[in-house]
Amino acid sequence: MKGKIFAVVVTGLFALATAACSQPTTAPAADAKMGEMTTTATVQATGPIRSTGVVTQVDAAAGTITVNHEAIPAINWPAMTMQFHAENPAVLSGIAVGDHVSFELKSASETDVVTIVQKQ
Repeated sequence: MKGKIFAVVVTGLFALATAACSQPTTAPAADAKMGEMTTTATVQATGPIRSTGVVTQVDAAAGTITVNHEAIPAINWPAMTMQFHAENPAVLSGIAVGDHVSFELKSASETDVVTIVQKQ
């Protein structure tokens, strides 16, 4: 009988030790939100952040452009349609709805600002 109790105690202690040393299986809390999109990864982009997409709206007076863009792995963004502000409204000159463009974001901390927009 003592052997069975000992085996149960040792098994329980082993299970507790294993659980205490294992990694959590749940995802970490969200770091940042952008509209409906949530990302849990820490942004570690270095250098220019570039992508391509199709222009769905241009408002030169407001200095905004909406692009249906590809995924942007450098900042862990999936493909989506998003409105950006032009750092300088002149970068929107000659850009129209339906244009396939490449663009560059200002920085990992200012991802809503485009510095370059070029037709492809």
